[in-house]
Amino acid sequence: MRQLIAIYARVSTEEQAKHGFSIPAQIRDCQERIGHSQALIFADEGVSGETLQRPALEELRQRIQRGEISTVYCFDPDRLSRKLLHQLILTEEWESKGVGLNFVNGEYSKTPEGNLFYALRGAISEFEKAKITERMCRGRREKARQGRVLRDFQIYGYDFDSENEQLIINREEAAIVKQIYAWTIAPPPRIQGAAGIARMLTELGVPTKRGAKKWHRQVVRQILSNRTYLGEFYQNKWDTSSGRVRLRPREEWILIPCPAIIEPDTFEQVQLILAPLSVNSRS
Repeated sequence: MRQLIAIYARVSTEEQAKHGFSIPAQIRDCQERIGHSQALIFADEGVSGETLQRPALEELRQRIQRGEISTVYCFDPDRLSRKLLHQLILTEEWESKGVGLNFVNGEYSKTPEGNLFYALRGAISEFEKAKITERMCRGRREKARQGRVLRDFQIYGYDFDSENEQLIINREEAAIVKQIYAWTIAPPPRIQGAAGIARMLTELGVPTKRGAKKWHRQVVRQILSNRTYLGEFYQNKWDTSSGRVRLRPREEWILIPCPAIIEPDTFEQVQLILAPLSVNSRS
C-alpha cells in the first residue's frame, strides 16, 4: 500500500476572529515545507482545540490506523491540540504506527531536547488558554457587580433587555407565574401539586419559555422556588470551570435586583407548602 503525506489544520471560530488564523494559510505554510510532494488535507474549521472529537482529525487517525499515512505536517503544536495530554496521546499513537510528525513552527524529534520543547509548547498553550478563560470569567463577574445581566437566562416571567442588560417583566408569562402560585396555595379540585399544575397548563395550551407544548412537574417546582420572582436574581451562582456544574459558596453570589412578580408573603407561604414535599421525595 502506498503511504501518503497528510496536512492537518485547525482553527476555532474565536481564533479566526481575534487572531486571524486561517485554514488556507496553515495549509500553504505546510505545503511549502513539504515541497512538491502531494499531500492529503485534513482541516477542522470552527472547532475547539480542547477536544479530540473533531471530524477531520478522527478521519486522519482512522487512516493512520489503516496504514495509509506515512507523515503528518501541522503548522503548530496547538493547531493539533490545545491540551498537552491530547498532544502526547496523538504523538504516541502515531509514532507506534511509524508515522512522522512535523511542525512548521517548531521542530519535534524523539530526543530529550525535542520532547522538552514539545512539552513546553503544549504547556504554554494550555496556560494561555487558561489565562483567556480566567480573563473572560473576571470580566463577566465585573459586569455582574455593576448590576448588568450577562445574557438571556430564559427565566419564565421575564424577558431579557439586551440593550440595557436587565430583566424586564413579560406580562403574559408573569400572569401565569402568579396563577401557579395561587393554585399551589389554594388548589382547585382538579389541580393537586406541581404535577397537577403542569397537566393543567398543558391542557390550556400555555407554551413554556422555550415554546414547548408540554409542561413538566420539575419546571413548575423550579418556578415555585425561584427567588428571582421576589426581585432577587443571582449571578456567579454556579461554577462550571471543572466541566461539572456545582453551586458556589453563597458569599460568591452576586445579587442583581430585578422587578418582582410575587409578594414575599406569598412566596414564603408556598415554601412552607413545598417543604414537606421535599422531605418526602428524599425519604
